[in-house]
Amino acid sequence: MQPLLEYFGHPEFSVPCIHVTGSKGKGSIVTMAGNIIKASGFKTVGLFRSPALTHFTDRISEVDGPFEETVYQKAFIELKAGLQKFGLVVPKNYEHLEEATGTSLTYFELVTLFSFLVFREAGCDFVVYEVFAGGRHDPTNVLKPKVSVINTIELEHTELLGDTLEKIALEKAGIIKPGVPVVIGPQTKESVRKVFQEEAGGNEIIFIPDKLKNTYFLDDTGRLKMRVEELGVDLKLAGDFQSLNALVATTAARLAVPGIKESAIRAGLEKAFFPGRFEIKTSAELIDYPGIPYLILDGAHTKNSIKGAVETLEIYRALLKKQRTYDSCLTDFTEDEKPLLLFACAKNKNVEAMAEMIKGHFDKVILTRPGDFKASDLPRARAAFDFSKPEIIEDYRAAIKTALKTASEKRCGLVVLGSLYLIGEVKKELEKTPWN
Repeated sequence: MQPLLEYFGHPEFSVPCIHVTGSKGKGSIVTMAGNIIKASGFKTVGLFRSPALTHFTDRISEVDGPFEETVYQKAFIELKAGLQKFGLVVPKNYEHLEEATGTSLTYFELVTLFSFLVFREAGCDFVVYEVFAGGRHDPTNVLKPKVSVINTIELEHTELLGDTLEKIALEKAGIIKPGVPVVIGPQTKESVRKVFQEEAGGNEIIFIPDKLKNTYFLDDTGRLKMRVEELGVDLKLAGDFQSLNALVATTAARLAVPGIKESAIRAGLEKAFFPGRFEIKTSAELIDYPGIPYLILDGAHTKNSIKGAVETLEIYRALLKKQRTYDSCLTDFTEDEKPLLLFACAKNKNVEAMAEMIKGHFDKVILTRPGDFKASDLPRARAAFDFSKPEIIEDYRAAIKTALKTASEKRCGLVVLGSLYLIGEVKKELEKTPWN
């Protein structure tokens, strides 16, 4: 990427930024930190996240949503000129950057390069970046951030990053830059913390605790919210892990923007919302499926994130049992009822560990593929979920429609887990977005 970056005048250095890696919670931290910084008075704050749920611009946006289409178009024209100068394949538009892969640059490098041009074209005052995977060799690692963030480490992408937590931690620590403060999310092993301490050298390093006090409640729409007592905020992003993400984001924002006011921190955190992270659709929104009391979309795809998702689900169900009068659709909701699960995951994920966390929480399981972008291993998933006698529907479009119809007929909740790509496909069906 370096010759292209030089050709474009090093757009990666044009806007101050925070750089976020880790195994889980990256997107939520990016969203929270971006909202905090926007609330502190910055006019235009960019977010770089992955994957895209329903549209390419989900990856590269402003805190409040996509930029104007002209911003993306002008950045693409600029990108096209650079690709032509270096004799690289030029895609037909920015949504088809994968057409240019295989010619020295990867898809992820092109998306990253495009994001730099978009943020510069948009005149961003600040940007918060999420890595794709790892850190040391990630295309975003050309950045020189104000703050580096490394959230909780789990065994993931082991074929690329290593087969132990310590090896993965070393790769993630590759985003640490000399003199740049580092915020470290909760870790399960002291040996992982030691890796970060050693890699940080003389940099300021802040370790986040592994537990905060949270209180859950339903808002007047029937969605789950969470009071984080230590921060004095009510989060839309629910789950004990999200309170820790909020503390990570807050710590990073304070380091990046010295003197930031507590009122901006509260306002940013309370506004922050990230689709596909314990996202609740109530019956009022599911007009085509009137029998479904709730639909929960969560892109959890590791053992610990699945564990967190089902724990939050049980908290939500318990609150519904106490406060089900807000929605007449919940009159049939009984104490012993369990929701239906639609599940898919990529073939490189630890489906056995995830299935173990799911056991006992669902009445029926439907297994499918996560979409067209990620390869899956349905026979392996079937074996992992054998305890539930799952229904296998290989066509994810048919599986989504079957799950929605079945939950509506059974008048039970529906939960979608295992892949953000699957979440994106469910959202397309609900929003009647044509499948490609």
